[in-house]
Amino acid sequence: MSVVYNWEFVGSVIDSVEVSLLEMWRRNDHCWTSSHGSESESCERRKKTKDSKFSISGFSSFSSTSILIIILSLLSHQLSPTHGAVNSPPLITKQPPTDTIFFQVAQRVDENDKPFIIECEAEGYPESQYRWIKNGKDFKWQAYDDRISQQPGRGTLVVTAPRDEDIGQYQCFAYNSFGTATSNSVFLRKAELSSFKDDTLETLVAEEGKPFDIPCNAPDGWPKPRVDWMFQTPNGAIKNINSSRITVDPEGTLRFSNVTQSDMSTEFTYACSAYSSFRNEYKLGNRIFLSVNPTSSSSVQNKVAPYQQYMTKKGTVAIRGQALELWCIVGGTPLPEIRWSRTNGRMPYERVEYDNYGKTLRILNVDTEDAGSYDCDASNGVGVPVSYSIGVKIEAAPYFTVEPEVINAAEDESIEFRCEAKGEPSPIIKWIHNGKPIEEAPPNPRRSLEGPLIVFRNLLKSDTGNYGCNASNSLGYVYKDVYINVLAMPAEITEGPKDAVVMEGKDAMMTCRVFGAPRPLVRWLKNEIELTGGRYKVLGNGDLQIDTVSFSDAGAYNCFASNKLGNATSSGKLIVKTPTRIIDGPENYQVTAGNPVKFGCTAVSDDTLPLQIEWLNDGAPIDFDSEPSYVKLRDNSLAIHKTTELHNGLYTCLAKTEYDNITANATLIVQEVPNQPRLLSVECRPRDAAVRWKAMGDNRAPILHYIIQFNTSFTPESWEIASKDVPATESSYTVSMKPWANYTFRVIAKNSIGASPASDHSDVCTTSEDVPFTNPENVKADKAEPRSLRITWTPMSEIDHNAPKFKYEVQWKEDDEHHAWRTETIHDWKTNEFIIPNQPIYRPYLIKVRAINEKGQSNVAPTIVRGYSGQDTPTQAPSNFTLVTKISAKRVLVSWDPVSPESLQGKFEGYKIETWTDADGEDVYRPTIVNYDVTKAVVDKLIPFSRNYFRVFAFNSDHQGPYSTILDVITDEGTPGPVEDLEVRPLGVSSLHLKWNKPEQPNGILLGYQIKYASVNGTEVKWNELNERLPNISHPEIVTAKLAGLKADTVYRVYVAAMTKEGAGEQSFVEERTYAENATTIAKPDFQLDHDQTLNELASVRVSWKPNFEASGRPGSHFFVQYRKYRQTKWISTEEVYNEDSYVIRDLDPGLPYTFRVVAVDGIKSMPSDEQEIYTYAIDAPTIRAKAASSTTGWFIGLIVAIAFLVLILILVCIIKRNRGGKYAVYEREIAHGRLDYDEGGFREYAQAPSEEPTGRTPMVSDFKPPHESDSDSMVEYGEEGKFTEDGSFIGQYGVKKKDPNLPSPLATFV
Repeated sequence: MSVVYNWEFVGSVIDSVEVSLLEMWRRNDHCWTSSHGSESESCERRKKTKDSKFSISGFSSFSSTSILIIILSLLSHQLSPTHGAVNSPPLITKQPPTDTIFFQVAQRVDENDKPFIIECEAEGYPESQYRWIKNGKDFKWQAYDDRISQQPGRGTLVVTAPRDEDIGQYQCFAYNSFGTATSNSVFLRKAELSSFKDDTLETLVAEEGKPFDIPCNAPDGWPKPRVDWMFQTPNGAIKNINSSRITVDPEGTLRFSNVTQSDMSTEFTYACSAYSSFRNEYKLGNRIFLSVNPTSSSSVQNKVAPYQQYMTKKGTVAIRGQALELWCIVGGTPLPEIRWSRTNGRMPYERVEYDNYGKTLRILNVDTEDAGSYDCDASNGVGVPVSYSIGVKIEAAPYFTVEPEVINAAEDESIEFRCEAKGEPSPIIKWIHNGKPIEEAPPNPRRSLEGPLIVFRNLLKSDTGNYGCNASNSLGYVYKDVYINVLAMPAEITEGPKDAVVMEGKDAMMTCRVFGAPRPLVRWLKNEIELTGGRYKVLGNGDLQIDTVSFSDAGAYNCFASNKLGNATSSGKLIVKTPTRIIDGPENYQVTAGNPVKFGCTAVSDDTLPLQIEWLNDGAPIDFDSEPSYVKLRDNSLAIHKTTELHNGLYTCLAKTEYDNITANATLIVQEVPNQPRLLSVECRPRDAAVRWKAMGDNRAPILHYIIQFNTSFTPESWEIASKDVPATESSYTVSMKPWANYTFRVIAKNSIGASPASDHSDVCTTSEDVPFTNPENVKADKAEPRSLRITWTPMSEIDHNAPKFKYEVQWKEDDEHHAWRTETIHDWKTNEFIIPNQPIYRPYLIKVRAINEKGQSNVAPTIVRGYSGQDTPTQAPSNFTLVTKISAKRVLVSWDPVSPESLQGKFEGYKIETWTDADGEDVYRPTIVNYDVTKAVVDKLIPFSRNYFRVFAFNSDHQGPYSTILDVITDEGTPGPVEDLEVRPLGVSSLHLKWNKPEQPNGILLGYQIKYASVNGTEVKWNELNERLPNISHPEIVTAKLAGLKADTVYRVYVAAMTKEGAGEQSFVEERTYAENATTIAKPDFQLDHDQTLNELASVRVSWKPNFEASGRPGSHFFVQYRKYRQTKWISTEEVYNEDSYVIRDLDPGLPYTFRVVAVDGIKSMPSDEQEIYTYAIDAPTIRAKAASSTTGWFIGLIVAIAFLVLILILVCIIKRNRGGKYAVYEREIAHGRLDYDEGGFREYAQAPSEEPTGRTPMVSDFKPPHESDSDSMVEYGEEGKFTEDGSFIGQYGVKKKDPNLPSPLATFV
């Protein structure tokens, strides 16, 4: 809205000055709030700037107030302050609830009226006026004197003195010249609580142990009063009832699940109470005196099966959004345990509460998915359990799914109001226009109802007005009043985009709030390119939403708003940073108190942003200075060194930067044993005591059960268990007591962590005397000396004496018709035997032992037991003990003649055969027992390949008879016993090393060992892959072996058995896994060199190695040998050796130094050993040559003599040449002998031959380098007898030289 003025000021004319009235109003310390409900940032700044200036077409600046005064003075007939406000229909901002408002009217002299209000408030321009209706008619509150008033500038009614006539249905209307807004309709009701109709004292009688109900005739009231039951003492004091056995149902009936003597009214009565929460008023009535008839049986035996007392009806309706309570009150003795379940879906545990000791299931904030069937199961171990199913149906008061919104639009536009709602039953939707049903509104051809829509086409200014949507069903209604405002204003950006920082991957929001009519079109541009579609979304309020921002989205963004009356633009910058991430968050802990806990948290953030890690406990930051039990470590983890129950809770790792933060949560549950139960009381009765207690907390580990203990005056220092599994739902237990004792009791609670400290002990319960209730147990007659009768029993503890002067009455007689009972009294209650001497050997007797005290004999008859007098040693040895036949190396058949029955002198048990060897000795025998009616038996406990001895004797229950004659037999060779100390260790990825000791029982001459192996999958041996290592080990002294060719990272079961000529013996086995193929190092192998027998005068060297288990790294799966002559660099490699630990290298030149090393191989990696040298020579061995004739022998002797003569001449020549001082050109002689590998300068005889490239495997260490040559080294090269002449010439050329492999014999050196 703008006006064009032609101003004449001080002789000057200002042409076509266009001033926005809205802008002028805002610059004059006024701010106008847009329909979006927020003021612009520029407006806020202007509020803070009191001296802001306003200039027109280059004129000097004046204060905005001065300019406005001048304009108003000149054009007062055209302008008014109201031009700065935007006209709009009313919009309700405060209104009454949709259901009921209660009010209280004074009913007693000491009671005051309680004022209340009915809210109604609206915004709009011009300012709204208000009117009310009551029960559908205009309500003139002014007619109620000063008792009812309306708040100034608002429609809220204030009722200062409520009266009964205020009851009714109220509704508020706010109106101005552009429309009428309608509020919710609310019912005002007077809060009341009636009195009980009957307050007389009534006496009721209940049976102990059975369920019992007491109804309550509760009074009426608004709102509905809460009914409860209480204990009322004669002086009028009241006390709440808190018992797992006693419950008040929703109808107010007091339900006893089972009645006990403690429920009897002694110093109190039961009183029903009604409570009005609104009036905060209690009323008592229905006072009951309860008498309890005791049961005829003991309280322990008094049991009642589960019985339904009160159940929620099977078809129950719940209202969405409210709480649902399902009841299951079941009586019985013991108290039934109740469990809830859902049959057709998941129980919503996050919204479930249990009340009344599990009898009430409460579901909070009920929703449609909670409909279904809920089951209550109750059992107490008696009779048939109770099972009850409750079907739940969910109904819902109406609620909006799509609400109509306020619309500001321009003429010629088309708009729509949308209103959708749900409910059960389905709601009916009706529209209201300016406070009346739309059907009663004036017809409008541009307006149409289309289902849930009101559609306007080609708007006109006259279409401005209020519209309300009402959705209602039988449960209530929901209503919202909005308006359409038809305006004409140029596009304006009321809140432009600001520079924003957003993290990569997050959604960004660039603000651009606009206002105008017609509604401005908002476009966003970046780099002069319009942003549409994909990740870019321009919202209805003009903001730009960018989904999943990437670094390429960084830059400047321009917001452009336009309509037909004008346009505006504003820009802002978007900066994109790397988001903070927690890469390793804390983990949940459930620990026992006292244990340490460490929560780790590792995070990363943008490189340009400093990162902080903080810890929170239950949402509150942890102050490490004031809470020393928490320690923040250098790696930002949180440590609690000694947890207590105070450390329970949710721990949050907060990783944050200036622009973002991220959290990771972990729960710590510190469990402890339960707290010490509180012993409430003990009720002493003649033969039992009722113990009552209260749990004082389970410390986050639910109580599993209670343990009831007692002690007596007989054992005051020890506590015995009366019951160790009292259900956790119980809070009382009845303990049986024995006569003539002082009892005290205590209770222990137990959870999964352990037992709680015991409760304080109870008062003493004392029982009266009585006769014994039992007799001694374990009465028997046995183990007596010959010719005596020994009667034994278990002494009765003092707690079973039941009275003073306790004693035993022992009776016995021979088991026949001719002997009478004889009696002996034992006065010492600790005695446990009685011996009668001079009795026949092994005769049957009848015996019994009875308990007696000063009250008399026990009230139960003693048990008669049959026993025998003492046995004696058998007198006869089995005769004719004979070796019938040898069956195998371990088994023989023997026979003997039976002994006579008279010689046994007791109960004949059988025969025992004892066998031993010379190595065992006679005292270390192996027994074989046979029945008394057997005279031939197989003895299978012989030792093969040994001399075995036998003997046999008869025995009775207490004694053994004399031995028979001793037999002996030499057994044949058999299979060996198991090898000892079998050990298997991995060498590498494909081999195992085995080591064992000889069997303890070779059972013959050991020939060697058999080895088998198979892979193992889990616990299952793959028998189809059982392999045998071939060849078998053929020497008994070899007790190590190697298995090669195995699979990597595989478990093998290895069997080793010793062998004799009879075959393999018992197998020993061990399981071991080969290494995985991830070796980092291989240990250097150890080895040794030995000369071996040679053939045809060529040297042989045996290379032996053993796995290196001591060094770090793997020993290696297999090996091979590398060797070379001294001074050579090229290694010669042998074949790879898999199953052996040595290798013989033959055909070596004798008389030369060789360098050796062993290479360990594991998979693709290898490791050479350190190098060793050996000087080869041919050891004594048979030489293969033709048999020489006698003439040949003579020729050979002559040849030797000639050679000796030539050597002598050579020595003489050297001596003569030396004495003459002749020179000897070493260098020329060297060349003549083929040494051409020297440089021209220096001492060429000390130079080293050129290197050669090595062959074979490439070692993991450098090649062997020979030591620096000494003078003696050079002499050896030419012979041991070489010497220098006086002029330094070397004459070793005439001594023994290195052997040329091309020459046929070493003798050629001397030519």
